Amino acid sequence: MRSLSIALIFLLTVLNLFGQSAEGEGGKQLPLSLSDYLSRVNKGNLGYIAEQFNVSVAEAQLKAARVFPDPEISIAYSNNEDKTMLMGQGIDAGVSYPFSLGNKRGANVSLARSQKELAQSALDAYFQNMRAEATISYFAAIRQKNLFRLQTDIYNRLRKLAEADSLRLKVGAINATDALQTTLEARSQKNQVYQAEADFQASLTQLAQLQGKIFSDTLLLPSGDFPLQQKVFNLSNLIQSALERRSDLQVAIRNKEISEKQIRLIRANRAFEFSLNAGYAHSTVVKNEIAPAPAFNSYSAGITIPLKFSGLNRGELQAAKSAVSQREIVFRDTQLQITSEVTQAWFVFKALEKQLLHYQTGLVDDAAKILEARTYAYQRGETGLIDLLNAQHTFSDLQVEYYDTLYKYTEALVSLEKAAGIWDIG
Repeated sequence: MRSLSIALIFLLTVLNLFGQSAEGEGGKQLPLSLSDYLSRVNKGNLGYIAEQFNVSVAEAQLKAARVFPDPEISIAYSNNEDKTMLMGQGIDAGVSYPFSLGNKRGANVSLARSQKELAQSALDAYFQNMRAEATISYFAAIRQKNLFRLQTDIYNRLRKLAEADSLRLKVGAINATDALQTTLEARSQKNQVYQAEADFQASLTQLAQLQGKIFSDTLLLPSGDFPLQQKVFNLSNLIQSALERRSDLQVAIRNKEISEKQIRLIRANRAFEFSLNAGYAHSTVVKNEIAPAPAFNSYSAGITIPLKFSGLNRGELQAAKSAVSQREIVFRDTQLQITSEVTQAWFVFKALEKQLLHYQTGLVDDAAKILEARTYAYQRGETGLIDLLNAQHTFSDLQVEYYDTLYKYTEALVSLEKAAGIWDIG
């Protein structure tokens, strides 16, 4: 019952401090779960919105690639000195349409489709990185919130101790040095409260930025908690999952496909081409006495074949083939990097998992029990102030280390799932 009362007093004190801080700035508080927060980030993050335009641009380019080549129409007028030599006038009209045996349009469409898929894969990779960063920032804010509460609780303990020692000094139960020492400890701890509050506010500012918002009077306080449910991962399965799902590997695959399709487009541009032509001409009456002629119409059809001497230069094709070889090496290197990244993230996660389990064996609880016992003994005059302050510092250090370990464990979990291309947090 005593522990429950202390916890209740502590909770009310912290809530009162939060309320005073927000009300003093004319603001209000709203709880924010991890799922709601990630939804806000998904909708409001300005960097993510900007990346989405790359997909829109690629879709428009794909539509443009589907356009067929335009026919050409030609019109010409001729005047064979009609006024002076009476040779008449003429008008010619024609139409031509190009053909390519290399199917340039199909190659362009295929290349544009791969470029659109590349833009989508890049967007997916950006989203995965953004989601991981936002999640880590969310849990960083939870850590800072807990540290703020911890420092506030320690300050309240020391303040009450200093007030009690002031009364004990008046009745001669303790000496002036001990009373002054507890007062200095409480005043020193107040600075820790100020710093913890500033760090907490900074973490909330980071949350607002990732949502595409500026920090306002409305405080969106993270209401979740650290994911403490033990997870069992198999390293081989994680690596296999990463090689199948990682968006950055998909980006490498798309880049390789684009290089291969650029070769196809180059070959299509070098393939045999021709244009079919059809024409119509009308000549007026020739009234020249030496060579008179009636008005007449004429029709023509033909084919135009460009002489592609530029095709003898194979530099562009050789450069494209080298690019394919380069993309292949980059793809294999990306696979290796992903495998290494997953392996390293797994070892870091396992180490922090052991540290967290070690803290959960009762380290913090035992430190709290010792502090409570030392406080009770000090108030009864059964132990010295140094023993009490040592117990207080041990409890404080263990609590800070525990919250740091909780955060680092969560950060390692997020990094591992991000590396493996899976997600089941929040």
